[in-house]
Amino acid sequence: GALPPVVTWEDDVSDGNSCPEVITRRYRVTDDCGNFIFVQQIITINDITDPLGAAPDDIIVACASDVPAPDVNSLIGVSDNCSNPTVDFIGDVSDNNVCNGEIITRTYTITDDCNNAISVSQTITISAVTPSITLTPTDPLTCGGNDGQIVVSGLTPNTAFNLAYNGNPSVVINSDATGNYTITGLSAGNYTNFVISPADCPTCEAIDNTLINLVDPNAPFVDAGPDQILCQGDQTALTAINPDGAIITWNNGITDGVNFTPPVGNTTYTVTANLNNCISTDVVQIEVNPIPTVDAGPDLSICEGDVISLTAFNPLGGDPTTFTWDNGIQNGATFSPNQSGVYTVTGVQNNCENTDQVQVTVNPLANVSFTADNTQGCIPLQVTLSNTSDIPGQLCVWELGNGQTLFGCDNVSALFANPGCYDVTLTVNTAAGCESQITIPNYICTEGPPSANFAADPMVVTANDPIVNFNNGSIDATDYQWNFGDGNTSNEVNPYHQYDATEEASYNVQLIAFSQYGCTDTAYAIIEVQEDLIFYVPNTFTPDGDNHNETFQPVFTSGFDPYDFHLMIFNRWGEIIFESYNANIGWDGTYGGELVKDGTYIWKIDFKTKYTEERKVLTGHVNVLK
Repeated sequence: GALPPVVTWEDDVSDGNSCPEVITRRYRVTDDCGNFIFVQQIITINDITDPLGAAPDDIIVACASDVPAPDVNSLIGVSDNCSNPTVDFIGDVSDNNVCNGEIITRTYTITDDCNNAISVSQTITISAVTPSITLTPTDPLTCGGNDGQIVVSGLTPNTAFNLAYNGNPSVVINSDATGNYTITGLSAGNYTNFVISPADCPTCEAIDNTLINLVDPNAPFVDAGPDQILCQGDQTALTAINPDGAIITWNNGITDGVNFTPPVGNTTYTVTANLNNCISTDVVQIEVNPIPTVDAGPDLSICEGDVISLTAFNPLGGDPTTFTWDNGIQNGATFSPNQSGVYTVTGVQNNCENTDQVQVTVNPLANVSFTADNTQGCIPLQVTLSNTSDIPGQLCVWELGNGQTLFGCDNVSALFANPGCYDVTLTVNTAAGCESQITIPNYICTEGPPSANFAADPMVVTANDPIVNFNNGSIDATDYQWNFGDGNTSNEVNPYHQYDATEEASYNVQLIAFSQYGCTDTAYAIIEVQEDLIFYVPNTFTPDGDNHNETFQPVFTSGFDPYDFHLMIFNRWGEIIFESYNANIGWDGTYGGELVKDGTYIWKIDFKTKYTEERKVLTGHVNVLK
């Protein structure tokens, strides 16, 4: 017969969720012929059980400062059936019955992994109580006496409290067996802002802002009147209102109802009413603002057409001062007055005003004119300039087109040294300091001398090349006079000249160029006569002791600097076997104290020419024969 099928577990597949999580479990059922089927089971995991735990025990504290801080670790018996739950502090909620048995409810939550949660609460009671007070005043028994009192009742009997009133610092008091405390020794006046708190819980304050007015018996009524604001120098009178007919006196030497002048600043005046030795007082404040110090500035002396501004100021500063000018002038604004006059400014500060004046004098300008004794000529042209202006000048400045600046109002001499036509400007400053000017373009015209110029080729001659060609580059010239510096002259335009070059010399060549009007100009040049560079170098010498041709040395005739000379002798391997810095000392054919072998040796000469910084380096060979 057939065998029973075989059942095997295949797999578990989760949906990946949690709370709840669904797992599909499969089994394989197989017969003996290998035929099989899958069957499945659905397993649902869902934690719906709340965690467990309890809040800390309820507590009672004395004052708010004794309330402990929240602590999530203080909960009791925190647990869960599936996981470790978390504890969170939610908050404190007060019934706001501060200092009268305030109750605070402190709440925590306990939550497991599937968000099953419970709330637990702790009750914290603050036992301190804000005192309840009642104030009962008693006026002084005598005028000006310190026998008034205020009874504070409703306190806890035989208990220490903090007491303050009228803004004074608190003092410690002790209530009696009936819960009262009496404030004694009070004079007439106002009392308010009573603050009482238990000494052991200062934050539990009872505040009573009742205004208690203790009044002397039969004290007279008195009113000093309203405060006043005045200006410096103003008069006023202080008259007290006194319907009871008391004797009125004022401090600061004031008589009731009589005019006086109060000082600058804020002054408090106290009036005293005396009725049968019962005294009442009142005060009045008088603010006296100073008269502003107004300064219109110094008087001005200006010139016709000048633009000015008038700026008044308060040298004492203080509150802003407003300034108003007459004649339509704005403070600090520019304008151009056309005639002399007096300007008045009014300064207002705190409704108090003062004035000042400034004199503005407008001075006329000169109508400038001038003449010259000569306006044309050949340079250098001397010209005398004269001021012909309608107002005498205190200072006259002449500015000429040739760059000269001259000073003087009459018969000013000017020299025009260059050709051309020149503007002349005369600036006249009057005694009042007013400046005006006139310019006449091209007023002075002059004809200049020619421009002498020439080039010499060459500038340096030698015995081999003693002729110099002169190229005349003069401008605006018609005739010429040459002086060649050696006693010879010429009138040619472009001459040439041969110099005696047998000896060194310098010749100063002069060219005088003449214009058609006889004006001259001169040019110079220096012609140098120099030696030619002459030397030779022998190619063989015989250091054999016969006193003939014993040394090797270059022979310089002329044209070199004997103080800048260097001779070197090299053997075939490039070694220096001899050197000399004196052109008069040559090589005797030795090296190391012994004669060298016959043969060819290389020489090198380094020297500077006599007339320039040019250096020459020469090389060659010399034969040694013995």
